[in-house]
Amino acid sequence: MKTRHNQFEVVSGYSNTALFLNEVQESADQHRNSLGFFAKSVFEEFARRDHLYVLIEKSPEGRRYAGHLLFQRSFPRGRIVQMFTLQKHRRLGLATKLLNHLKNYLTLNGFISIYARVAEDLIDANAFWAKQQFYVQRVEKGGATRNRQILVRCHELVSHQLFPTSGINADNPLGLTIGSSNVTPLFLLDLNVLFDLSPRRLRRDEAAGLFQAERMNFCRLAISNEIREELQRTATQGKTDPMEGLISIFPSYPLLQGKESDQIIDELASLIFPDKKEKTQFNANDHSDLRHVATVIQHDLAGLITNDGAILSAASQIKAKYGVEVLSPAAFKLDDTMSRFNNEFETLEKSTLKLLDVSVKDEPTVHALLSKLNLSGSIIASWLPTGMQSGIAKRYAVWNDGILVGYVTWSAKSSAGLMNVRIAIDETNSQAVNATRVILIYMLEQQTSQGAHQIRMELPSHQSYVRELAAEFGFKGTQDQHCLTKLVLGNVLTSETWNARQNELATKSGLKLPATIPAYRNVDQQIQVLTPDGNQTHVTLDVLESLLSPALLCLPGRPAVITPVQRNFSEPLLGHSRQGSLLPHSTVSLFQNRHYLSSHRTLRHFKRGTLILFYESTKQKGRGEIVAIARVRQAYLKPNDSLETSDLEKSVLNMNNITSIGKSNMKTVTVFDNIFTLPNPIPLKTLKRIGCGRPNDLITTHPVTNAQLLDILREAFNCE
Repeated sequence: MKTRHNQFEVVSGYSNTALFLNEVQESADQHRNSLGFFAKSVFEEFARRDHLYVLIEKSPEGRRYAGHLLFQRSFPRGRIVQMFTLQKHRRLGLATKLLNHLKNYLTLNGFISIYARVAEDLIDANAFWAKQQFYVQRVEKGGATRNRQILVRCHELVSHQLFPTSGINADNPLGLTIGSSNVTPLFLLDLNVLFDLSPRRLRRDEAAGLFQAERMNFCRLAISNEIREELQRTATQGKTDPMEGLISIFPSYPLLQGKESDQIIDELASLIFPDKKEKTQFNANDHSDLRHVATVIQHDLAGLITNDGAILSAASQIKAKYGVEVLSPAAFKLDDTMSRFNNEFETLEKSTLKLLDVSVKDEPTVHALLSKLNLSGSIIASWLPTGMQSGIAKRYAVWNDGILVGYVTWSAKSSAGLMNVRIAIDETNSQAVNATRVILIYMLEQQTSQGAHQIRMELPSHQSYVRELAAEFGFKGTQDQHCLTKLVLGNVLTSETWNARQNELATKSGLKLPATIPAYRNVDQQIQVLTPDGNQTHVTLDVLESLLSPALLCLPGRPAVITPVQRNFSEPLLGHSRQGSLLPHSTVSLFQNRHYLSSHRTLRHFKRGTLILFYESTKQKGRGEIVAIARVRQAYLKPNDSLETSDLEKSVLNMNNITSIGKSNMKTVTVFDNIFTLPNPIPLKTLKRIGCGRPNDLITTHPVTNAQLLDILREAFNCE
């Protein structure tokens, strides 16, 4: 059998596959019931685009056609259109050979998943795809002629979204080291936090929130042996202390005695109690506090949770010197950030998706979704915070006509800069892709006010839509196959803010940008970074901004333009209005990459990597202000009659209103992302003052100097 198998080879490339196009078409036509019908020109087009593999049999008479695989690829997913082997060559594993050839190609190129559509009544075909680990993602209706049910099957590739990361490589360019062994930080508890659990204590809610965070697996808690000694020292003789029973449930860490321990305690004493120069000035509680922190350092734990003012005051110094955190229980309480004014989204299919807070009455429905996705009861308990847990985690759900499509919950960002996010999508729903977009975009929008931090995103099994779309936002795989991660910078960096933001990123994530801001050469210039494990690597500016998104690195000399946008288009395109809207958000708000259409004459200004400053013009009572900044990913020309759905659905225009931006037939389509709405929009009077507010500067796209860009950003973001 092995010898027979080696007689077959998979060939690709137009020069090789074109030789067998007649046999490919003939075989497909003879099996229309299972493969569908395509004209000869379609096969020719697939071959020219290298979307055709041909299985050939090598024999003394020459190479003969034995089967073929027709596919499409659109990063980060592939789709199988046809797969076929001749009857006489079946049951030799040749279909698997064809499929593996495609899997290997897509995996090497960073693709996340492959899809195949199989009619439900094709029993043998479905058995094959199931054996190849293509699970049924959803069921759709086929054509009206045959009235078939189509099973949409998905296979998740062993790519950067699934295999363990190890060091710096193309799949983990920033050397992120978050894995199953270290994603849940372990903190030591101070005794004062335990006492705050008692009724009528002022900080009881904060202490309770901390223990709820532990129940949701956001952290782990332990005690030091020092606590037992402290309780024994303060105990009333003859009385049983219930606190001794409580601390017995926690794992315990001892202070290791020796010269090293004494040195650490002496160093900590100078940081925590700088006013106490002599050891005779320290009381028993002071010594206990020092031993607590020393225990954390010796055992390389995440940190200490305490309400002690002296230790908390020295937290930044302790972090800088020893790399451990000192937190209060309040650090685990979620900031009550402002939600959108309107959480409805239109889709291209004319559906309306609603993103809403999860209420108590919604909890059974969310529980049912999580159960459907095969999460156990104990895991669901940590995914669906209830009661007092709502203070430490946000909960949102996406609904379509009253049906739950997606759910997301996230924790407070810890002082250590880690935020836990959990996402679950019902991929059988026709609006699953759009619901995933809503959740990812909304979640990341909320992170721009959080500063630099790392996101750990947990998923149930078989969440290919989330993996595919998350890759576009810079998420990468971890050692846990159910977990993705990314760094969020959440800022626009300039030469004036570089040092502060670079230090913040290093403190929160371990990733270090260059000490001084580099000058701009081009969008593909290599930026040197130090990864969390201390390795030096280089990443292009374009990739680095994507990995840290939302983020813009305004390097000195980077080109920037002001471009006008009319009031009726600016809010749907940029989402900057503070007044909100009573209408659903337009379809464009579902996309990270959005399209700005303008005159063909503006193409020269929109080179890849250019920064765009969007000016809401005074037409139709517009604000006459710069309201947002973004970056150019791509720009191209297209005539009006050639604009496709993919061009317009990511913009605010359609074929009915496209003439409102000019009557010329040719348009520039500019793809942009990393949108930041300006906290302080820049009015016309400021633009005039800095020399870029003349009438001719604002009626069309116009470049600005580096000094003008810096003036605009300084005022927009209150940078002093």
